[in-house]
Amino acid sequence: MFAAETKAVLKQVGGHGALISNKNLNEKMDLLTLVKVTEGRIWPVPKYQAMEYTLPELMEESEFTPGFEEEVLVNDFTNTVETSQSGKFEGAHSPEIKGEVSANSETVDGAATPVCIMRKKANIRAVRNRFGGRKLIKNNVDMLGLKDRDKLMFVYQTIYNTGPVKLARSSKMDGSIIGSCHKMFNMFVKGSKKEQTSFTVPEKSTFAYGLMEITGLQEENLNISCEPWGGHRGVIDMLIGNDSSSDDTDSTSCTTVQQVKKEIKKKEHLLQPLADFPESTRQNLLKSLSELLEDRDALTLLEQTLDQRSKAGNEPPKSQGVSSFVDFLDDPSTTSAQKDAAYMLVSAMDTLPDDLPALLTSCSPDTLRVLNQLVDSLNGDTQTKLPESLPPPLQEDGELRWVVELLCSTNQTLEQLSDRWDQPDFPPGVMLEVLSLAVRGLSLMQTRTDS
Repeated sequence: MFAAETKAVLKQVGGHGALISNKNLNEKMDLLTLVKVTEGRIWPVPKYQAMEYTLPELMEESEFTPGFEEEVLVNDFTNTVETSQSGKFEGAHSPEIKGEVSANSETVDGAATPVCIMRKKANIRAVRNRFGGRKLIKNNVDMLGLKDRDKLMFVYQTIYNTGPVKLARSSKMDGSIIGSCHKMFNMFVKGSKKEQTSFTVPEKSTFAYGLMEITGLQEENLNISCEPWGGHRGVIDMLIGNDSSSDDTDSTSCTTVQQVKKEIKKKEHLLQPLADFPESTRQNLLKSLSELLEDRDALTLLEQTLDQRSKAGNEPPKSQGVSSFVDFLDDPSTTSAQKDAAYMLVSAMDTLPDDLPALLTSCSPDTLRVLNQLVDSLNGDTQTKLPESLPPPLQEDGELRWVVELLCSTNQTLEQLSDRWDQPDFPPGVMLEVLSLAVRGLSLMQTRTDS
Protein backbone atom coordinates (compact mmCIF):
# COMPACT_ATOMS: atom_id res chain seq x y z
CA MET A 1 0.00 0.00 0.00
CA PHE A 2 2.87 2.40 0.78
CA ALA A 3 4.08 2.11 -2.82
CA ALA A 4 0.64 3.16 -4.06
CA GLU A 5 0.65 6.08 -1.65
CA THR A 6 3.97 7.36 -2.99
CA LYS A 7 2.47 7.34 -6.47
CA ALA A 8 -0.37 9.55 -5.23
CA VAL A 9 2.13 11.98 -3.71
CA LEU A 10 4.05 12.18 -6.99
CA LYS A 11 0.84 12.95 -8.85
CA GLN A 12 0.05 15.84 -6.53
CA VAL A 13 3.55 17.35 -6.65
CA GLY A 14 3.93 16.80 -10.40
CA GLY A 15 7.20 14.94 -10.03
CA HIS A 16 6.74 11.90 -12.27
CA GLY A 17 9.96 12.17 -14.24
CA ALA A 18 12.57 13.38 -11.73
CA LEU A 19 11.34 11.54 -8.63
CA ILE A 20 11.54 7.86 -7.76
CA SER A 21 8.76 6.54 -5.55
CA ASN A 22 9.96 4.76 -2.45
CA LYS A 23 8.40 1.31 -2.11
CA ASN A 24 9.92 0.47 1.25
CA LEU A 25 8.47 2.22 4.27
CA ASN A 26 11.51 1.27 6.35
CA GLU A 27 14.01 2.79 3.94
CA LYS A 28 14.77 6.37 4.84
CA MET A 29 16.82 8.15 2.18
CA ASP A 30 19.09 10.89 3.50
CA LEU A 31 20.54 13.61 1.28
CA LEU A 32 23.82 12.65 -0.45
CA THR A 33 23.23 8.92 0.14
CA LEU A 34 24.81 6.93 -2.70
CA VAL A 35 22.40 4.83 -4.77
CA LYS A 36 23.33 2.12 -7.26
CA VAL A 37 21.01 2.02 -10.27
CA THR A 38 21.10 -1.18 -12.30
CA GLU A 39 19.35 -1.69 -15.63
CA GLY A 40 18.93 -5.03 -17.38
CA ARG A 41 20.41 -5.40 -20.85
CA ILE A 42 17.27 -6.83 -22.47
CA TRP A 43 14.68 -5.06 -20.31
CA PRO A 44 16.35 -1.93 -18.92
CA VAL A 45 13.93 -1.65 -16.03
CA PRO A 46 15.92 0.17 -13.31
CA LYS A 47 16.54 -1.27 -9.86
CA TYR A 48 17.56 1.05 -7.06
CA GLN A 49 19.81 -0.01 -4.20
CA ALA A 50 20.63 2.50 -1.48
CA MET A 51 24.16 2.09 -0.17
CA GLU A 52 25.37 2.61 3.38
CA TYR A 53 27.73 5.23 2.09
CA THR A 54 27.45 8.92 1.22
CA LEU A 55 29.10 11.09 -1.41
CA PRO A 56 31.21 12.94 1.20
CA GLU A 57 32.34 9.56 2.61
CA LEU A 58 33.30 8.45 -0.90
CA MET A 59 35.54 11.52 -1.09
CA GLU A 60 36.71 11.00 2.51
CA GLU A 61 35.12 14.23 3.69
CA SER A 62 32.41 12.84 5.93
CA GLU A 63 32.03 16.15 7.79
CA PHE A 64 30.98 18.05 4.66
CA THR A 65 27.40 19.35 4.62
CA PRO A 66 26.22 21.29 1.56
CA GLY A 67 23.27 22.96 3.21
CA PHE A 68 19.70 22.45 2.02
CA GLU A 69 16.39 24.16 1.53
CA GLU A 70 12.95 22.91 2.47
CA GLU A 71 9.57 23.84 1.09
CA VAL A 72 5.98 22.78 1.55
CA LEU A 73 4.72 21.00 -1.55
CA VAL A 74 1.25 20.07 -0.32
CA ASN A 75 -0.58 21.50 2.68
CA ASP A 76 -2.89 19.13 4.57
CA PHE A 77 -2.29 16.36 2.07
CA THR A 78 -5.01 13.75 1.76
CA ASN A 79 -5.31 11.06 -0.82
CA THR A 80 -8.83 9.77 -0.49
CA VAL A 81 -10.06 8.21 -3.68
CA GLU A 82 -13.66 7.07 -3.82
CA THR A 83 -14.68 5.14 -6.87
CA SER A 84 -17.77 3.29 -7.96
CA GLN A 85 -17.27 1.10 -10.97
CA SER A 86 -19.61 -1.00 -12.96
CA GLY A 87 -18.49 -2.40 -16.23
CA LYS A 88 -17.28 -5.36 -18.23
CA PHE A 89 -13.81 -6.23 -19.40
CA GLU A 90 -13.16 -8.89 -21.98
CA GLY A 91 -11.06 -11.79 -20.79
CA ALA A 92 -9.79 -15.11 -22.02
CA HIS A 93 -11.58 -17.42 -24.42
CA SER A 94 -12.63 -19.69 -21.61
CA PRO A 95 -15.70 -20.86 -19.73
CA GLU A 96 -13.70 -20.37 -16.52
CA ILE A 97 -13.17 -16.66 -17.21
CA LYS A 98 -16.53 -16.57 -19.01
CA GLY A 99 -15.14 -14.35 -21.74
CA GLU A 100 -15.47 -11.18 -19.70
CA VAL A 101 -14.80 -9.76 -16.29
CA SER A 102 -17.43 -7.61 -14.65
CA ALA A 103 -17.15 -5.28 -11.69
CA ASN A 104 -19.31 -3.23 -9.42
CA SER A 105 -17.19 -1.75 -6.68
CA GLU A 106 -16.87 1.04 -4.20
CA THR A 107 -13.50 1.83 -2.73
CA VAL A 108 -11.86 4.31 -0.46
CA ASP A 109 -8.12 4.41 -0.73
CA GLY A 110 -5.54 6.74 0.73
CA ALA A 111 -4.40 8.84 3.62
CA ALA A 112 -7.05 9.18 6.28
CA THR A 113 -5.19 11.88 8.23
CA PRO A 114 -4.07 15.14 6.56
CA VAL A 115 -0.35 15.97 6.74
CA CYS A 116 2.03 18.34 4.98
CA ILE A 117 4.24 16.95 2.25
CA MET A 118 7.68 18.57 2.22
CA ARG A 119 10.59 18.72 -0.18
CA LYS A 120 14.15 18.77 1.16
CA LYS A 121 16.72 19.68 -1.48
CA ALA A 122 20.50 19.79 -1.18
CA ASN A 123 22.47 22.81 -2.38
CA ILE A 124 23.77 21.22 -5.58
CA ARG A 125 25.97 24.21 -6.40
CA ALA A 126 27.84 23.70 -3.12
CA VAL A 127 28.21 19.98 -3.88
CA ARG A 128 29.62 20.69 -7.34
CA ASN A 129 31.96 23.36 -6.05
CA ARG A 130 33.31 20.99 -3.42
CA PHE A 131 33.62 17.74 -5.37
CA GLY A 132 33.25 18.46 -9.11
CA GLY A 133 36.36 17.57 -11.11
CA ARG A 134 38.20 16.08 -8.15
CA LYS A 135 40.21 12.90 -8.29
CA LEU A 136 38.30 9.85 -7.09
CA ILE A 137 39.86 7.52 -4.55
CA LYS A 138 40.08 4.22 -6.45
CA ASN A 139 39.88 1.94 -3.41
CA ASN A 140 36.68 3.64 -2.29
CA VAL A 141 35.11 3.25 -5.74
CA ASP A 142 36.18 -0.41 -5.95
CA MET A 143 34.57 -1.04 -2.57
CA LEU A 144 31.18 -0.18 -4.09
CA GLY A 145 31.38 -3.26 -6.33
CA LEU A 146 29.85 -1.60 -9.39
CA LYS A 147 29.30 -3.68 -12.53
CA ASP A 148 29.41 -2.51 -16.14
CA ARG A 149 25.70 -1.65 -16.32
CA ASP A 150 25.55 -0.02 -12.90
CA LYS A 151 25.21 3.72 -12.54
CA LEU A 152 26.29 5.53 -9.40
CA MET A 153 24.06 8.33 -8.16
CA PHE A 154 23.37 10.30 -5.03
CA VAL A 155 20.17 11.57 -3.43
CA TYR A 156 19.80 15.31 -3.93
CA GLN A 157 16.18 15.73 -2.83
CA THR A 158 13.63 13.86 -0.77
CA ILE A 159 9.85 14.10 -0.37
CA TYR A 160 8.62 13.34 3.14
CA ASN A 161 5.71 13.78 5.54
CA THR A 162 5.83 16.21 8.47
CA GLY A 163 4.02 13.99 10.95
CA PRO A 164 2.62 10.49 11.43
CA VAL A 165 -0.11 9.65 8.95
CA LYS A 166 -2.58 6.81 9.01
CA LEU A 167 -3.14 5.18 5.64
CA ALA A 168 -6.44 3.37 5.25
CA ARG A 169 -7.93 1.35 2.44
CA SER A 170 -11.26 -0.38 2.29
CA SER A 171 -13.05 -1.97 -0.60
CA LYS A 172 -16.29 -3.76 -1.29
CA MET A 173 -16.44 -5.84 -4.42
CA ASP A 174 -19.28 -7.50 -6.26
CA GLY A 175 -18.17 -9.59 -9.18
CA SER A 176 -14.60 -9.35 -10.35
CA ILE A 177 -12.27 -6.77 -11.78
CA ILE A 178 -8.74 -7.49 -12.94
CA GLY A 179 -8.30 -7.23 -9.24
CA SER A 180 -6.76 -10.64 -8.57
CA CYS A 181 -3.65 -8.53 -8.92
CA HIS A 182 -4.34 -7.13 -5.45
CA LYS A 183 -1.65 -9.33 -3.98
CA MET A 184 1.01 -7.83 -6.18
CA PHE A 185 -0.21 -4.42 -7.22
CA ASN A 186 -2.66 -3.10 -4.63
CA MET A 187 -5.70 -3.96 -6.74
CA PHE A 188 -9.11 -5.19 -5.67
CA VAL A 189 -9.67 -8.79 -4.72
CA LYS A 190 -11.97 -10.98 -6.78
CA GLY A 191 -15.25 -11.93 -5.17
CA SER A 192 -17.93 -10.29 -3.07
CA LYS A 193 -16.20 -9.19 0.09
CA LYS A 194 -15.14 -6.24 2.18
CA GLU A 195 -11.53 -5.52 2.83
CA GLN A 196 -10.01 -2.97 5.14
CA THR A 197 -6.34 -2.29 5.72
CA SER A 198 -4.66 0.49 7.64
CA PHE A 199 -1.27 1.33 9.07
CA THR A 200 0.56 4.40 10.31
CA VAL A 201 3.50 5.89 8.46
CA PRO A 202 5.97 7.47 10.91
CA GLU A 203 6.87 11.12 10.51
CA LYS A 204 9.64 12.03 8.09
CA SER A 205 9.24 8.84 6.07
CA THR A 206 10.64 9.09 2.56
CA PHE A 207 7.82 8.97 0.03
CA ALA A 208 10.06 9.72 -2.94
CA TYR A 209 13.54 10.92 -3.79
CA GLY A 210 15.49 12.47 -6.65
CA LEU A 211 18.90 11.41 -7.95
CA MET A 212 21.89 13.04 -9.61
CA GLU A 213 24.29 10.82 -11.56
CA ILE A 214 28.00 10.67 -10.77
CA THR A 215 30.08 10.21 -13.92
CA GLY A 216 33.79 9.89 -14.66
CA LEU A 217 34.25 6.72 -12.61
CA GLN A 218 36.38 5.03 -15.27
CA GLU A 219 38.62 8.09 -15.52
CA GLU A 220 38.68 8.33 -11.71
CA ASN A 221 37.57 11.93 -12.02
CA LEU A 222 34.30 12.86 -10.30
CA ASN A 223 31.72 14.73 -12.34
CA ILE A 224 28.10 15.46 -11.49
CA SER A 225 25.41 15.45 -14.16
CA CYS A 226 23.78 18.74 -15.09
CA GLU A 227 20.21 17.46 -14.78
CA PRO A 228 18.36 15.17 -12.37
CA TRP A 229 18.17 11.54 -13.39
CA GLY A 230 14.72 10.49 -14.54
CA GLY A 231 15.53 7.62 -16.85
CA HIS A 232 12.40 5.49 -16.61
CA ARG A 233 10.29 7.48 -19.07
CA GLY A 234 12.69 7.09 -21.99
CA VAL A 235 13.34 3.47 -21.10
CA ILE A 236 9.67 2.57 -21.14
CA ASP A 237 9.11 4.35 -24.45
CA MET A 238 11.84 2.17 -25.91
CA LEU A 239 10.47 -1.01 -24.35
CA ILE A 240 7.00 -0.56 -25.81
CA GLY A 241 8.14 0.82 -29.15
CA ASN A 242 6.25 4.06 -28.57
CA ASP A 243 6.93 6.50 -31.40
CA SER A 244 4.44 9.08 -30.21
CA SER A 245 5.89 12.46 -29.32
CA SER A 246 2.75 13.68 -27.61
CA ASP A 247 3.39 15.20 -24.21
CA ASP A 248 -0.18 14.44 -23.20
CA THR A 249 0.24 10.68 -23.23
CA ASP A 250 1.58 8.96 -20.16
CA SER A 251 3.94 6.17 -21.14
CA THR A 252 2.38 3.85 -18.57
CA SER A 253 -1.02 4.00 -20.26
CA CYS A 254 -0.19 3.84 -23.95
CA THR A 255 0.87 0.19 -24.19
CA THR A 256 -1.62 -1.94 -26.10
CA VAL A 257 -1.96 -5.71 -26.29
CA GLN A 258 -0.90 -5.45 -29.93
CA GLN A 259 2.37 -3.79 -28.89
CA VAL A 260 2.94 -6.46 -26.26
CA LYS A 261 2.34 -9.23 -28.81
CA LYS A 262 4.80 -7.60 -31.19
CA GLU A 263 7.52 -7.52 -28.52
CA ILE A 264 6.85 -11.13 -27.49
CA LYS A 265 7.10 -12.36 -31.07
CA LYS A 266 10.35 -10.46 -31.56
CA LYS A 267 11.95 -12.26 -28.62
CA GLU A 268 10.33 -15.65 -28.10
CA HIS A 269 12.18 -17.35 -30.96
CA LEU A 270 15.43 -16.54 -29.13
CA LEU A 271 14.23 -18.82 -26.31
CA GLN A 272 13.66 -21.82 -28.59
CA PRO A 273 17.22 -23.26 -28.21
CA LEU A 274 16.33 -24.05 -24.58
CA ALA A 275 14.38 -27.02 -25.89
CA ASP A 276 17.56 -28.39 -27.50
CA PHE A 277 19.37 -28.95 -24.21
CA PRO A 278 19.59 -32.62 -23.19
CA GLU A 279 16.87 -33.43 -20.69
CA SER A 280 19.40 -33.96 -17.90
CA THR A 281 20.89 -30.49 -18.53
CA ARG A 282 17.45 -28.87 -18.50
CA GLN A 283 16.64 -30.55 -15.19
CA ASN A 284 19.97 -29.47 -13.68
CA LEU A 285 19.55 -25.88 -14.87
CA LEU A 286 16.01 -25.67 -13.49
CA LYS A 287 17.08 -27.18 -10.16
CA SER A 288 19.99 -24.75 -9.92
CA LEU A 289 17.75 -21.82 -10.85
CA SER A 290 15.16 -22.82 -8.23
CA GLU A 291 17.82 -22.93 -5.53
CA LEU A 292 19.13 -19.50 -6.55
CA LEU A 293 15.65 -18.01 -6.31
CA GLU A 294 15.72 -18.43 -2.55
CA ASP A 295 17.73 -15.19 -2.66
CA ARG A 296 16.74 -12.52 -5.20
CA ASP A 297 20.19 -10.94 -4.95
CA ALA A 298 21.67 -14.23 -6.14
CA LEU A 299 19.38 -14.19 -9.19
CA THR A 300 20.55 -10.67 -10.04
CA LEU A 301 24.15 -11.79 -9.62
CA LEU A 302 23.50 -14.68 -12.01
CA GLU A 303 22.03 -12.30 -14.60
CA GLN A 304 25.06 -10.02 -14.32
CA THR A 305 27.48 -12.96 -14.45
CA LEU A 306 25.95 -14.39 -17.63
CA ASP A 307 26.07 -10.94 -19.21
CA GLN A 308 29.72 -10.46 -18.24
CA ARG A 309 30.74 -13.87 -19.57
CA SER A 310 30.24 -12.63 -23.12
CA LYS A 311 33.11 -10.19 -22.54
CA ALA A 312 36.81 -10.77 -22.18
CA GLY A 313 38.39 -10.87 -18.77
CA ASN A 314 35.30 -11.81 -16.77
CA GLU A 315 35.89 -12.99 -13.22
CA PRO A 316 34.76 -16.41 -12.00
CA PRO A 317 31.49 -16.32 -10.04
CA LYS A 318 31.88 -15.70 -6.32
CA SER A 319 28.59 -17.43 -5.48
CA GLN A 320 28.50 -21.22 -5.35
CA GLY A 321 24.93 -21.27 -6.67
CA VAL A 322 25.79 -19.01 -9.59
CA SER A 323 28.91 -21.04 -10.28
CA SER A 324 26.84 -24.24 -10.38
CA PHE A 325 24.42 -22.80 -12.97
CA VAL A 326 27.30 -21.48 -15.09
CA ASP A 327 29.09 -24.85 -14.95
CA PHE A 328 26.07 -26.58 -16.51
CA LEU A 329 26.16 -24.04 -19.35
CA ASP A 330 29.89 -24.55 -19.90
CA ASP A 331 29.44 -28.05 -21.29
CA PRO A 332 31.40 -28.25 -24.58
CA SER A 333 28.24 -29.29 -26.43
CA THR A 334 26.34 -26.13 -25.43
CA THR A 335 25.92 -23.73 -28.34
CA SER A 336 26.12 -19.96 -28.16
CA ALA A 337 22.41 -19.81 -29.07
CA GLN A 338 21.59 -21.99 -26.05
CA LYS A 339 23.68 -19.76 -23.77
CA ASP A 340 21.92 -16.68 -25.14
CA ALA A 341 18.53 -18.34 -24.58
CA ALA A 342 19.45 -19.21 -20.99
CA TYR A 343 20.53 -15.63 -20.44
CA MET A 344 17.23 -14.30 -21.79
CA LEU A 345 15.26 -16.58 -19.46
CA VAL A 346 17.34 -15.54 -16.45
CA SER A 347 16.99 -11.88 -17.44
CA ALA A 348 13.20 -12.22 -17.66
CA MET A 349 13.06 -13.93 -14.27
CA ASP A 350 15.25 -11.25 -12.70
CA THR A 351 13.02 -8.51 -14.13
CA LEU A 352 9.85 -9.98 -12.61
CA PRO A 353 8.91 -8.61 -9.18
CA ASP A 354 9.16 -10.04 -5.69
CA ASP A 355 8.52 -13.76 -5.26
CA LEU A 356 6.96 -14.35 -8.69
CA PRO A 357 10.07 -16.06 -10.20
CA ALA A 358 10.13 -18.55 -7.31
CA LEU A 359 6.40 -19.26 -7.70
CA LEU A 360 6.78 -19.89 -11.43
CA THR A 361 9.78 -22.23 -11.14
CA SER A 362 8.14 -24.24 -8.37
CA CYS A 363 4.71 -24.66 -9.97
CA SER A 364 3.60 -28.05 -11.27
CA PRO A 365 3.87 -29.08 -14.94
CA ASP A 366 0.07 -28.84 -15.25
CA THR A 367 0.05 -25.29 -13.92
CA LEU A 368 2.86 -24.21 -16.24
CA ARG A 369 1.14 -25.91 -19.19
CA VAL A 370 -2.06 -23.91 -18.63
CA LEU A 371 -0.10 -20.66 -18.30
CA ASN A 372 1.73 -21.46 -21.53
CA GLN A 373 -1.62 -22.03 -23.25
CA LEU A 374 -2.67 -18.56 -22.13
CA VAL A 375 0.49 -17.12 -23.68
CA ASP A 376 -0.47 -18.90 -26.92
CA SER A 377 -3.93 -17.38 -26.69
CA LEU A 378 -2.50 -13.93 -25.99
CA ASN A 379 -0.35 -14.21 -29.11
CA GLY A 380 -3.38 -15.17 -31.16
CA ASP A 381 -1.88 -18.53 -32.11
CA THR A 382 -4.83 -20.51 -30.79
CA GLN A 383 -8.14 -20.04 -29.02
CA THR A 384 -7.09 -22.25 -26.12
CA LYS A 385 -9.67 -22.61 -23.38
CA LEU A 386 -8.87 -23.14 -19.76
CA PRO A 387 -9.76 -26.60 -18.52
CA GLU A 388 -12.89 -26.85 -16.43
CA SER A 389 -10.77 -28.01 -13.50
CA LEU A 390 -7.88 -25.60 -13.02
CA PRO A 391 -4.77 -26.44 -10.98
CA PRO A 392 -5.21 -25.00 -7.45
CA PRO A 393 -2.70 -22.11 -7.88
CA LEU A 394 -4.75 -20.80 -10.83
CA GLN A 395 -8.15 -21.02 -9.16
CA GLU A 396 -9.91 -17.95 -7.79
CA ASP A 397 -8.07 -17.86 -4.47
CA GLY A 398 -4.82 -19.33 -5.81
CA GLU A 399 -1.46 -17.60 -5.47
CA LEU A 400 -1.06 -17.37 -9.26
CA ARG A 401 -4.63 -16.36 -10.09
CA TRP A 402 -3.52 -12.79 -10.73
CA VAL A 403 -1.12 -14.16 -13.39
CA VAL A 404 -4.07 -15.74 -15.19
CA GLU A 405 -5.91 -12.42 -15.09
CA LEU A 406 -2.91 -10.52 -16.44
CA LEU A 407 -2.37 -13.01 -19.28
CA CYS A 408 -6.04 -12.52 -20.20
CA SER A 409 -5.54 -8.77 -20.63
CA THR A 410 -7.14 -6.66 -23.31
CA ASN A 411 -6.42 -3.03 -24.13
CA GLN A 412 -9.16 -2.05 -21.73
CA THR A 413 -7.82 -4.08 -18.83
CA LEU A 414 -4.28 -2.80 -19.43
CA GLU A 415 -5.63 0.73 -19.28
CA GLN A 416 -7.54 -0.13 -16.10
CA LEU A 417 -4.39 -1.49 -14.52
CA SER A 418 -2.35 1.52 -15.60
CA ASP A 419 -4.71 3.86 -13.78
CA ARG A 420 -3.77 2.25 -10.44
CA TRP A 421 -0.28 0.98 -11.20
CA ASP A 422 2.34 2.04 -8.66
CA GLN A 423 5.46 1.04 -10.61
CA PRO A 424 6.14 3.71 -13.26
CA ASP A 425 9.45 2.03 -14.13
CA PHE A 426 7.63 -1.20 -14.96
CA PRO A 427 4.20 -0.55 -16.52
CA PRO A 428 1.66 -3.37 -16.92
CA GLY A 429 2.28 -3.83 -20.65
CA VAL A 430 5.98 -4.47 -20.08
CA MET A 431 5.11 -6.71 -17.13
CA LEU A 432 2.82 -8.73 -19.42
CA GLU A 433 5.59 -9.12 -22.00
CA VAL A 434 8.24 -10.23 -19.51
CA LEU A 435 5.82 -12.60 -17.74
CA SER A 436 4.82 -14.22 -21.05
CA LEU A 437 8.44 -14.80 -22.06
CA ALA A 438 9.35 -16.20 -18.65
CA VAL A 439 6.44 -18.66 -18.87
CA ARG A 440 7.48 -19.59 -22.40
CA GLY A 441 11.10 -20.16 -21.39
CA LEU A 442 10.23 -22.29 -18.37
CA SER A 443 7.85 -24.36 -20.50
CA LEU A 444 10.64 -25.08 -22.97
CA MET A 445 12.83 -26.26 -20.09
CA GLN A 446 10.23 -28.70 -18.79
CA THR A 447 10.59 -32.45 -19.16
CA ARG A 448 8.91 -33.38 -22.42
CA THR A 449 6.04 -35.83 -22.66
CA ASP A 450 5.01 -37.33 -25.96
CA SER A 451 1.45 -36.42 -26.98
